[in-house]
Amino acid sequence: MTLFQVIKAFEAIASNQPSVNMIVQNDIFRLNACPNARYGVFGWTQGIHSMGVDTNTISYQFTFFYVDRLTEDRSNQIEVQSVGIETLDNIIREMDSRGLFVDSNYTMQTFNQRFLDECAGVFCNVSISVPAASLCSESFADFARNDYNDDFMNY
Repeated sequence: MTLFQVIKAFEAIASNQPSVNMIVQNDIFRLNACPNARYGVFGWTQGIHSMGVDTNTISYQFTFFYVDRLTEDRSNQIEVQSVGIETLDNIIREMDSRGLFVDSNYTMQTFNQRFLDECAGVFCNVSISVPAASLCSESFADFARNDYNDDFMNY
């Protein structure tokens, strides 16, 4: 499975989460340039990818983010972080069931961050192992940016 196929697969899984309304690709700080962000946001960045001559797998490293806006009094911070943990965990578990094998140990880190809006969220570093030179299964739709309706935004 190629890097492109892996990214499209987890983006498709994330877009099916009821708490995800927007995807930010390869730089969560792009939210700073997005005045019309549709929260909750799933974001990802790439890490160092690895493979070996002796192995038949490729290991892709990513950091996944879930970000949502805080209320003015910030009273929803723990709720946002709880939803974020569940959302990222759901995405990771779904990936594993579709042949994108995630390292069985992953941790979630909560945060507060000011983008254009005051936000809270969660991030998680994941290692995804896939067979080298394998084909993307038919169950992964090829989502192009134009495939999403107006209720969903991919940035």
